[in-house]
Amino acid sequence: MFFESIQPGVPDHMYDLKKKADNDLSPSKADLGIGIYRNEQGAYQELQCVKEYELTTGNPGYLEEASGVIFGQGGISSAKVNCHRRTSLRASNLTKWPSQIASVQTISGTGAVHLAALFISRCISPHIKVFVGVPTWGNYKPALDLVGLQTIEYRHYNPSTRSYDHNSTMIAIEEAPAGSVFIFQGCCHNPTGADPTPEQWSEIVEALKVGSHLPLFDLAYQGLGQGLDEDAYAARLCARRGLESLVCQSFSKNFALYGERCGTLHVVCNDSRAAANVHDQMRCLIRWEISSTPAYGSRLIKFVLQDDHLKADWKAELSAMRERLASLRLQLFEQLTKILHKNADAR
Repeated sequence: MFFESIQPGVPDHMYDLKKKADNDLSPSKADLGIGIYRNEQGAYQELQCVKEYELTTGNPGYLEEASGVIFGQGGISSAKVNCHRRTSLRASNLTKWPSQIASVQTISGTGAVHLAALFISRCISPHIKVFVGVPTWGNYKPALDLVGLQTIEYRHYNPSTRSYDHNSTMIAIEEAPAGSVFIFQGCCHNPTGADPTPEQWSEIVEALKVGSHLPLFDLAYQGLGQGLDEDAYAARLCARRGLESLVCQSFSKNFALYGERCGTLHVVCNDSRAAANVHDQMRCLIRWEISSTPAYGSRLIKFVLQDDHLKADWKAELSAMRERLASLRLQLFEQLTKILHKNADAR
Protein backbone atom coordinates (compact mmCIF):
# COMPACT_ATOMS: atom_id res chain seq x y z
CA MET A 1 0.00 0.00 0.00
CA PHE A 2 2.67 2.52 1.02
CA PHE A 3 5.35 1.39 -1.42
CA GLU A 4 3.36 0.23 -4.47
CA SER A 5 3.37 3.63 -6.21
CA ILE A 6 7.06 4.37 -5.64
CA GLN A 7 9.01 4.71 -8.88
CA PRO A 8 12.72 3.99 -9.47
CA GLY A 9 15.17 6.68 -8.44
CA VAL A 10 17.09 8.99 -10.72
CA PRO A 11 19.74 6.93 -12.59
CA ASP A 12 23.31 7.20 -11.32
CA HIS A 13 25.65 6.21 -14.13
CA MET A 14 28.66 5.98 -11.82
CA TYR A 15 26.81 3.54 -9.57
CA ASP A 16 25.81 1.38 -12.54
CA LEU A 17 29.28 1.49 -14.07
CA LYS A 18 30.96 0.44 -10.82
CA LYS A 19 28.66 -2.58 -10.48
CA LYS A 20 29.42 -3.60 -14.05
CA ALA A 21 33.15 -3.05 -13.61
CA ASP A 22 33.24 -5.03 -10.36
CA ASN A 23 31.61 -7.99 -12.09
CA ASP A 24 33.71 -7.83 -15.23
CA LEU A 25 36.30 -10.60 -14.80
CA SER A 26 38.31 -9.73 -17.89
CA PRO A 27 42.04 -9.37 -17.03
CA SER A 28 42.34 -6.53 -19.53
CA LYS A 29 39.54 -4.37 -18.17
CA ALA A 30 40.30 -0.76 -17.23
CA ASP A 31 38.13 0.72 -14.47
CA LEU A 32 38.29 4.50 -14.84
CA GLY A 33 35.16 5.19 -12.82
CA ILE A 34 35.93 5.72 -9.13
CA GLY A 35 38.42 8.44 -8.29
CA ILE A 36 41.00 6.46 -6.36
CA TYR A 37 44.77 6.06 -6.76
CA ARG A 38 46.01 2.83 -8.37
CA ASN A 39 49.47 1.28 -8.25
CA GLU A 40 51.74 0.17 -11.14
CA GLN A 41 49.80 -3.07 -11.49
CA GLY A 42 46.57 -1.15 -11.97
CA ALA A 43 45.25 -2.40 -8.61
CA TYR A 44 43.90 -0.40 -5.71
CA GLN A 45 46.70 0.93 -3.52
CA GLU A 46 45.58 -0.34 -0.11
CA LEU A 47 47.03 1.49 2.88
CA GLN A 48 47.07 -1.30 5.50
CA CYS A 49 43.40 -1.92 6.36
CA VAL A 50 41.98 0.79 4.09
CA LYS A 51 39.96 -0.62 1.21
CA GLU A 52 38.27 0.62 -1.94
CA TYR A 53 34.88 2.30 -2.10
CA GLU A 54 31.82 0.30 -1.23
CA LEU A 55 28.66 0.45 -3.29
CA THR A 56 26.53 3.47 -2.47
CA THR A 57 24.00 1.28 -0.64
CA GLY A 58 26.54 -0.78 1.30
CA ASN A 59 28.43 -4.05 1.28
CA PRO A 60 26.12 -6.80 -0.04
CA GLY A 61 27.52 -9.52 2.23
CA TYR A 62 27.09 -7.28 5.27
CA LEU A 63 23.50 -6.46 4.29
CA GLU A 64 22.67 -10.14 3.90
CA GLU A 65 24.02 -10.91 7.37
CA ALA A 66 22.36 -7.86 8.93
CA SER A 67 19.02 -8.95 7.46
CA GLY A 68 19.54 -12.39 8.99
CA VAL A 69 20.07 -10.85 12.44
CA ILE A 70 16.77 -8.96 12.21
CA PHE A 71 14.54 -11.44 10.40
CA GLY A 72 16.25 -14.75 11.26
CA GLN A 73 18.64 -16.86 9.26
CA GLY A 74 15.78 -18.27 7.21
CA GLY A 75 14.62 -14.74 6.46
CA ILE A 76 10.97 -13.86 6.23
CA SER A 77 10.51 -16.91 4.02
CA SER A 78 10.59 -18.98 7.21
CA ALA A 79 7.61 -16.94 8.34
CA LYS A 80 5.64 -17.78 5.18
CA VAL A 81 6.70 -14.66 3.30
CA ASN A 82 8.95 -15.54 0.39
CA CYS A 83 11.46 -12.74 0.53
CA HIS A 84 14.91 -13.92 1.51
CA ARG A 85 16.89 -15.64 -1.24
CA ARG A 86 20.42 -16.16 0.02
CA THR A 87 22.01 -17.24 -3.26
CA SER A 88 25.39 -16.14 -4.62
CA LEU A 89 25.74 -12.88 -2.66
CA ARG A 90 29.13 -13.95 -1.38
CA ALA A 91 30.26 -15.11 -4.80
CA SER A 92 29.58 -11.83 -6.53
CA ASN A 93 29.68 -8.11 -5.89
CA LEU A 94 26.48 -7.71 -7.87
CA THR A 95 23.68 -6.75 -5.51
CA LYS A 96 21.03 -9.49 -5.62
CA TRP A 97 18.52 -8.25 -3.09
CA PRO A 98 16.04 -10.41 -1.19
CA SER A 99 12.86 -10.29 -3.20
CA GLN A 100 10.66 -8.36 -0.77
CA ILE A 101 13.15 -6.51 1.43
CA ALA A 102 15.05 -3.39 0.40
CA SER A 103 18.13 -3.12 2.66
CA VAL A 104 20.76 -0.38 2.68
CA GLN A 105 23.67 0.44 4.95
CA THR A 106 23.30 3.56 7.11
CA ILE A 107 25.32 5.73 9.46
CA SER A 108 24.38 3.61 12.50
CA GLY A 109 20.84 3.56 13.90
CA THR A 110 20.53 7.33 13.96
CA GLY A 111 21.32 7.44 10.26
CA ALA A 112 18.76 4.70 9.64
CA VAL A 113 16.07 6.73 11.43
CA HIS A 114 17.03 9.83 9.44
CA LEU A 115 17.01 7.96 6.13
CA ALA A 116 13.65 6.37 6.95
CA ALA A 117 12.16 9.77 7.78
CA LEU A 118 13.64 11.33 4.63
CA PHE A 119 12.32 8.46 2.52
CA ILE A 120 8.82 8.81 4.02
CA SER A 121 8.78 12.57 3.46
CA ARG A 122 10.07 12.49 -0.13
CA CYS A 123 8.61 9.24 -1.45
CA ILE A 124 5.35 8.66 0.46
CA SER A 125 4.03 12.02 1.67
CA PRO A 126 5.41 15.08 3.49
CA HIS A 127 1.98 15.47 5.12
CA ILE A 128 1.75 12.01 6.68
CA LYS A 129 1.28 12.00 10.47
CA VAL A 130 3.99 10.28 12.54
CA PHE A 131 2.99 9.03 16.00
CA VAL A 132 5.57 8.63 18.77
CA GLY A 133 4.96 7.36 22.30
CA VAL A 134 6.48 9.54 25.04
CA PRO A 135 8.76 9.75 26.86
CA THR A 136 11.10 8.55 24.15
CA TRP A 137 14.53 8.90 22.59
CA GLY A 138 15.32 12.57 22.08
CA ASN A 139 16.34 12.32 18.41
CA TYR A 140 13.01 11.21 16.91
CA LYS A 141 11.27 14.59 16.84
CA PRO A 142 14.33 16.54 15.58
CA ALA A 143 14.84 13.92 12.85
CA LEU A 144 11.21 14.25 11.79
CA ASP A 145 11.29 18.05 12.00
CA LEU A 146 14.41 18.07 9.83
CA VAL A 147 12.52 16.53 6.90
CA GLY A 148 9.24 18.39 7.51
CA LEU A 149 7.18 15.59 9.04
CA GLN A 150 4.60 16.26 11.74
CA THR A 151 5.07 14.48 15.08
CA ILE A 152 2.06 13.52 17.19
CA GLU A 153 2.72 12.27 20.72
CA TYR A 154 0.80 9.77 22.84
CA ARG A 155 1.60 8.24 26.21
CA HIS A 156 3.89 5.21 26.09
CA TYR A 157 4.58 5.04 29.81
CA ASN A 158 2.17 5.28 32.74
CA PRO A 159 4.04 6.86 35.68
CA SER A 160 1.37 5.83 38.20
CA THR A 161 1.77 2.12 37.39
CA ARG A 162 5.42 2.49 36.35
CA SER A 163 4.79 0.37 33.29
CA TYR A 164 4.13 0.48 29.55
CA ASP A 165 0.75 2.08 28.77
CA HIS A 166 -0.87 -0.39 26.41
CA ASN A 167 -4.30 1.22 26.57
CA SER A 168 -2.97 4.62 25.48
CA THR A 169 -1.03 3.00 22.65
CA MET A 170 -4.06 1.12 21.35
CA ILE A 171 -6.26 4.23 21.50
CA ALA A 172 -3.64 6.20 19.53
CA ILE A 173 -3.49 3.52 16.84
CA GLU A 174 -7.27 3.15 16.60
CA GLU A 175 -7.92 6.91 16.44
CA ALA A 176 -5.07 7.84 14.09
CA PRO A 177 -5.94 8.81 10.49
CA ALA A 178 -5.69 5.83 8.16
CA GLY A 179 -2.24 5.47 6.69
CA SER A 180 -0.30 7.04 9.56
CA VAL A 181 3.24 6.12 10.65
CA PHE A 182 3.98 4.73 14.12
CA ILE A 183 7.51 4.65 15.53
CA PHE A 184 8.18 1.78 17.93
CA GLN A 185 11.30 0.71 19.77
CA GLY A 186 11.46 -3.05 19.32
CA CYS A 187 13.14 -3.72 22.67
CA CYS A 188 14.88 -2.06 25.64
CA HIS A 189 12.75 1.08 25.39
CA ASN A 190 14.78 4.26 25.77
CA PRO A 191 14.39 5.85 28.30
CA THR A 192 11.75 3.89 30.24
CA GLY A 193 12.82 0.26 29.73
CA ALA A 194 9.10 -0.60 29.47
CA ASP A 195 8.31 -2.86 26.48
CA PRO A 196 5.08 -4.49 25.31
CA THR A 197 4.68 -8.22 25.92
CA PRO A 198 4.39 -10.59 22.93
CA GLU A 199 0.62 -10.66 23.48
CA GLN A 200 0.47 -6.87 23.47
CA TRP A 201 2.64 -6.72 20.35
CA SER A 202 0.15 -9.03 18.68
CA GLU A 203 -2.70 -6.64 19.48
CA ILE A 204 -0.63 -3.67 18.28
CA VAL A 205 0.20 -5.31 14.96
CA GLU A 206 -3.41 -6.30 14.37
CA ALA A 207 -4.56 -2.72 15.07
CA LEU A 208 -1.89 -1.37 12.71
CA LYS A 209 -3.16 -3.69 10.01
CA VAL A 210 -6.79 -2.66 10.55
CA GLY A 211 -5.83 1.04 10.41
CA SER A 212 -3.59 0.58 7.34
CA HIS A 213 -0.72 2.16 9.27
CA LEU A 214 3.00 1.92 8.58
CA PRO A 215 5.19 0.79 11.50
CA LEU A 216 8.76 2.00 11.82
CA PHE A 217 10.77 -0.17 14.22
CA ASP A 218 13.94 1.11 15.86
CA LEU A 219 16.15 -1.74 17.10
CA ALA A 220 19.14 -0.08 18.75
CA TYR A 221 19.64 -2.69 21.49
CA GLN A 222 18.87 -6.02 19.83
CA GLY A 223 20.33 -8.87 21.89
CA LEU A 224 20.59 -6.86 25.10
CA GLY A 225 16.96 -7.25 26.18
CA GLN A 226 15.66 -10.82 26.12
CA GLY A 227 17.83 -12.20 23.29
CA LEU A 228 18.55 -11.68 19.60
CA ASP A 229 15.43 -13.48 18.38
CA GLU A 230 13.18 -12.34 21.21
CA ASP A 231 14.11 -8.67 20.75
CA ALA A 232 13.19 -8.82 17.04
CA TYR A 233 9.78 -10.32 17.82
CA ALA A 234 7.66 -7.32 16.81
CA ALA A 235 9.45 -6.70 13.50
CA ARG A 236 9.18 -10.38 12.59
CA LEU A 237 5.53 -10.50 13.62
CA CYS A 238 4.71 -7.64 11.24
CA ALA A 239 6.44 -9.50 8.42
CA ARG A 240 4.59 -12.73 9.20
CA ARG A 241 1.26 -10.93 9.09
CA GLY A 242 2.05 -9.26 5.78
CA LEU A 243 2.49 -5.65 6.91
CA GLU A 244 4.81 -3.29 5.13
CA SER A 245 7.32 -1.84 7.56
CA LEU A 246 10.61 -0.04 8.03
CA VAL A 247 13.20 -1.47 10.42
CA CYS A 248 16.15 0.60 11.67
CA GLN A 249 19.09 -1.47 12.88
CA SER A 250 22.21 -0.47 14.82
CA PHE A 251 25.36 -2.43 15.63
CA SER A 252 26.72 0.25 17.97
CA LYS A 253 25.62 -1.49 21.18
CA ASN A 254 25.54 -5.21 20.39
CA PHE A 255 28.89 -5.09 18.51
CA ALA A 256 30.38 -2.21 20.55
CA LEU A 257 31.15 -0.36 17.31
CA TYR A 258 29.98 3.10 18.35
CA GLY A 259 32.77 4.88 16.49
CA GLU A 260 32.25 3.03 13.20
CA ARG A 261 28.60 4.16 12.91
CA CYS A 262 27.38 0.95 11.31
CA GLY A 263 23.66 0.41 10.80
CA THR A 264 21.03 -0.71 8.32
CA LEU A 265 17.60 0.30 7.11
CA HIS A 266 15.37 -2.57 5.99
CA VAL A 267 12.10 -1.85 4.15
CA VAL A 268 9.69 -4.79 4.01
CA CYS A 269 7.51 -4.51 0.89
CA ASN A 270 4.67 -6.55 -0.56
CA ASP A 271 6.51 -7.67 -3.68
CA SER A 272 9.85 -7.63 -5.44
CA ARG A 273 8.98 -4.79 -7.84
CA ALA A 274 8.15 -2.42 -4.98
CA ALA A 275 11.29 -3.50 -3.10
CA ALA A 276 13.48 -2.79 -6.14
CA ASN A 277 12.01 0.69 -6.55
CA VAL A 278 12.29 1.46 -2.84
CA HIS A 279 15.92 0.35 -2.89
CA ASP A 280 16.63 2.57 -5.89
CA GLN A 281 15.08 5.59 -4.22
CA MET A 282 17.16 5.03 -1.10
CA ARG A 283 20.23 4.66 -3.30
CA CYS A 284 19.51 8.16 -4.60
CA LEU A 285 19.06 9.62 -1.12
CA ILE A 286 22.30 8.08 0.12
CA ARG A 287 24.20 9.24 -2.96
CA TRP A 288 22.97 12.81 -2.57
CA GLU A 289 23.77 13.00 1.15
CA ILE A 290 26.94 10.96 1.81
CA SER A 291 27.91 9.60 -1.65
CA SER A 292 29.20 6.24 -0.40
CA THR A 293 28.77 4.11 2.72
CA PRO A 294 31.66 3.55 5.17
CA ALA A 295 33.52 0.27 4.70
CA TYR A 296 35.37 -0.73 7.83
CA GLY A 297 32.59 -1.39 10.37
CA SER A 298 30.43 -3.34 7.95
CA ARG A 299 33.35 -5.56 6.98
CA LEU A 300 34.09 -6.34 10.62
CA ILE A 301 30.49 -7.38 11.16
CA LYS A 302 30.38 -9.41 7.96
CA PHE A 303 33.65 -11.14 8.91
CA VAL A 304 32.24 -12.18 12.29
CA LEU A 305 28.77 -13.20 11.14
CA GLN A 306 30.04 -15.26 8.20
CA ASP A 307 32.35 -17.29 10.44
CA ASP A 308 30.50 -19.89 12.53
CA HIS A 309 33.03 -19.84 15.38
CA LEU A 310 33.26 -16.07 15.59
CA LYS A 311 29.50 -15.77 15.38
CA ALA A 312 29.13 -18.23 18.26
CA ASP A 313 31.68 -16.21 20.24
CA TRP A 314 29.76 -13.00 19.54
CA LYS A 315 26.47 -14.52 20.68
CA ALA A 316 28.11 -15.85 23.85
CA GLU A 317 29.65 -12.46 24.68
CA LEU A 318 26.36 -10.73 23.94
CA SER A 319 24.56 -13.13 26.28
CA ALA A 320 27.11 -12.43 29.01
CA MET A 321 26.58 -8.67 28.55
CA ARG A 322 22.81 -9.11 28.69
CA GLU A 323 22.95 -11.23 31.84
CA ARG A 324 25.29 -8.78 33.58
CA LEU A 325 22.98 -5.87 32.77
CA ALA A 326 20.03 -7.78 34.22
CA SER A 327 22.05 -8.57 37.35
CA LEU A 328 23.09 -4.96 37.81
CA ARG A 329 19.49 -3.78 37.48
CA LEU A 330 18.43 -6.26 40.13
CA GLN A 331 21.23 -5.13 42.45
CA LEU A 332 20.23 -1.49 41.95
CA PHE A 333 16.61 -2.36 42.71
CA GLU A 334 17.62 -4.17 45.88
CA GLN A 335 19.82 -1.24 46.95
CA LEU A 336 17.10 1.36 46.37
CA THR A 337 14.07 -0.52 47.69
CA LYS A 338 15.52 -2.51 50.57
CA ILE A 339 18.90 -1.33 51.82
CA LEU A 340 18.57 2.43 51.38
CA HIS A 341 14.86 2.40 52.22
CA LYS A 342 15.54 0.41 55.41
CA ASN A 343 18.32 2.80 56.43
CA ALA A 344 16.06 5.79 55.82
CA ASP A 345 13.33 4.30 58.03
CA ALA A 346 15.88 3.66 60.79
CA ARG A 347 16.78 7.35 60.86
